[in-house]
Amino acid sequence: MITPQFIEHYKNWNAKVNAITDNHLNSIYDRYITLYVIYNNLYNQVPAALIQNGIPISDPIHDNKKATELVVKYLGATEILQNLHAKGNEDNIQAIINLINNEVFYIKLHYGQRQRNEDLKILKNLRSTNEFQKANAILQVCYHVRCNIFHGSKDFQEYQRLLIEPLTNIMRTVIEQLYDRLSN
Repeated sequence: MITPQFIEHYKNWNAKVNAITDNHLNSIYDRYITLYVIYNNLYNQVPAALIQNGIPISDPIHDNKKATELVVKYLGATEILQNLHAKGNEDNIQAIINLINNEVFYIKLHYGQRQRNEDLKILKNLRSTNEFQKANAILQVCYHVRCNIFHGSKDFQEYQRLLIEPLTNIMRTVIEQLYDRLSN
């Protein structure tokens, strides 16, 4: 399903991520942003893959929906959660839950202003026993943090590593899973 050019792109960007080896704050950000470029390219393949598998998609297909709901629909919530667990991401997920619960970070921002009620919805879903809600909430956090970085709402402060490092680990796991599935 994916082209040789896409595979080359994937390999090149993975090489860029792997070349970022130090733990300076700018490197923490660089790893996350570089991983998100890979993820963005992967999740843009998902609508076509779903349609090819006979799974209908409702219009419009906004970027946030592709990065969250459609990835969960394509990979399966159970499979995402099992893979995250198998790759040792339970502590990363719990760290994110704690950070949101204790209001260390605001995930959903609107023009730089916190949206605590939206964060509480994400928090509820991160704690949910409903696998779709939980998997979707994990990907929502990844997406919103990316938006906060790209749109200038995330400060460049040392404490940001508390959020970005666990998300980087989660992103790596989801990216590998999504690439493997799209490659078959």
